[in-house]
This record gives sequence, C-alpha cells and structure tokens, in this order.
Amino acid sequence: MGENDIIGRMAGINLKSIDFDDEYKLKEYLDAIMKLKDEDCTKLFIEGYEKLNKETIYHIQEFTNMKILDGEETRINNLSLVMKDICNLMKEDIAEKEILVICDDKEKTKRTIKEISKDVRFVTAIGCEEHNDEIYEYILEETGLSLFYPVNIDRILENYSMIINLMDDLSLDFSKVRRNCIVFDFGQGNSLHNNKRPPFIQDFAFNLNDLGINKNRLMQNRVLSNLFEALVEDRKKDIKYLYSEGNYYSIKDYVNLFIKVKGKF
Repeated sequence: MGENDIIGRMAGINLKSIDFDDEYKLKEYLDAIMKLKDEDCTKLFIEGYEKLNKETIYHIQEFTNMKILDGEETRINNLSLVMKDICNLMKEDIAEKEILVICDDKEKTKRTIKEISKDVRFVTAIGCEEHNDEIYEYILEETGLSLFYPVNIDRILENYSMIINLMDDLSLDFSKVRRNCIVFDFGQGNSLHNNKRPPFIQDFAFNLNDLGINKNRLMQNRVLSNLFEALVEDRKKDIKYLYSEGNYYSIKDYVNLFIKVKGKF
C-alpha cells in the first residue's frame, strides 16, 4: 500500500451516540451517509455495529446499498490459525481435539467447518438441523471430513476442547462444558462468559502498523475484525490480539493466564 493511497473515507457523522430506534435520528444519519457516498462506495464500517439489531442493519444496508462490514469473514478465515497457535503453545495436537460448531446459518456453517477442516478431525455441528444432510454431504465432498450430529448435545458437552459459536441467541448448559474449554463466541447476542472459565474470545485484533497504515489520531492502534475488513483486502494477516469483553490479550498471554493454569484442555 503506497503512502498516498486512498483506502476509503472516514467521517464523524455523529459526535454523540445515536438512538437508532428513533426513526428521525436514523433518517438524519442515513442522509448524511448518502451525502458522502459515491459510486465507488460499496462497503460501510460503523463503530459500535455489534449493538445494532438485525432490523436496523438490514434497513441501513437497503437504504445505502452498502454492505456493513461485520468482521465475520476475517474471523472465520483466521480461526484455524488461532486454534493452531493455541494448541502449539500448549504443546498439544489440534488434530486430536474435538470441536463443537454452533450455527443456525447453513452457508456460514459450511464456510466455518471447511476452514477448520484441514487441521481437525473431530467436528460436531448443531443449530442447523433442517440442513444437516446438505451440510454433511458438502463437507464430506469438499474435505473428506465426516461430521457428527448428536442426539443430545448436553450429554457430551464435556468432550469438547473448543466451541465455536456463531449464533446470536445461544442456549447451552455451560455447567456441563469442561472448565478449561476455549470458546470462540462470535454471535452478536449477550456474552455467555462467567468468571470460572477462560474469557470467551469474541473477536480478533490487528496492529494498525502491521497493515501498512500510519498511526493517526482517528484510529487506535488495535484494529478489530470489522474495521480490518474496511482497511485491508487480504483477510488473512497476523493476529496480534484476542479480544474479550473490552480486553485485549496476545495469544501467548491468553494461554498463560487462562489455560495453562488449568492444565490440559
């Protein structure tokens, strides 16, 4: 990326937080976006996106004809790398770990399992039961991996070393999950974390300098996945931090602080 390359437009449309449930305020916000937009603008980054409800997100995208960047592609594309890094730091073989994927979106389920399939052998999928057969056949054909669909997930929750959640509304009995299980909680619902477990990993973060972008007063040096997607085309870069409930941890620090002290996972 050249020093003078333009990668997008940044503007402080609102200096105060907006009540997006207020139709008048939302209309003002959208009109301001449209004044800035030109024919080359197809994607939109909104700070605090994760707090918007689905109806508001849909309305903004329809009105502006722009896709709101949510970081999902980046998180899925980098999942396998982070999982391997954690296992390597623990000196354990990721191929021996049992992974639970929770998702109620067919295509998202396919993408996620396909992405991690090159490194793992044991994957259970729940949440998309009406499409189980299609997902099973797709994954088997694309990767050779045979998915497991449980009759009663609560009975086997303690088997899983890692859980990947992509559902907004998740109902799972975490009292039956092993204490040192690593949870990637990528849903947009309320955090499921409790203090007896390693913090649930909610996002990945990058260093601004590593992206070839000079430090500036408009952006913090730590860049979460959705802003990363607005700045960089390549969806795979070195993950510098794991993000959980307002805190940033290097992968090594996360392992040392929350997993090694609890033994094998």
